[in-house]
Amino acid sequence: MPANASTAVTRRDFLKSRLATPAPEFRPPWTDEAAVQAGCTGCANCVDACPQNILELDENRHVRVSLRGAECTFCRACADACDAPVFDTEQTPPWPVVAEISGTCLLAAGIACQLCTDICEPQALRLDPGVRPMGRIRLETASCTGCGACLAPCPNTAITLSDPRMKGLAA
Repeated sequence: MPANASTAVTRRDFLKSRLATPAPEFRPPWTDEAAVQAGCTGCANCVDACPQNILELDENRHVRVSLRGAECTFCRACADACDAPVFDTEQTPPWPVVAEISGTCLLAAGIACQLCTDICEPQALRLDPGVRPMGRIRLETASCTGCGACLAPCPNTAITLSDPRMKGLAA
């Protein structure tokens, strides 16, 4: 390495390395673990139909959501493409997945950031300026759809998604 080369991580490298973290994996909207285990045939029709490319088959050839910088738009293309009794589109909300914000949020370190609030369409993430020094992100869980749009723009990977249906189950 040349003597004048910096060993500091570049902004581009920092943002790229964040994508190497494990992506949250859940069963698709309008399904649950029992329905997928009992009915999924592994045909991949739902995977092929997903315009966001967030569906894949797991090691058992069962459908799962794997968000890698994309989000679920709840377009129902997966459910429409599935011939098996896996999806229940009458289920409201489509799934119980919600965002969670950890203490590693840049605002907690006094660094101004609210990229997640800018991308959150249902406005479930809001800046609360009453917390010093920079404010804090407040999550309105009743408004959160769990779509995952807030995951990719977070530069510190402080936002995760939680699916209470998957607690205690092997993914």
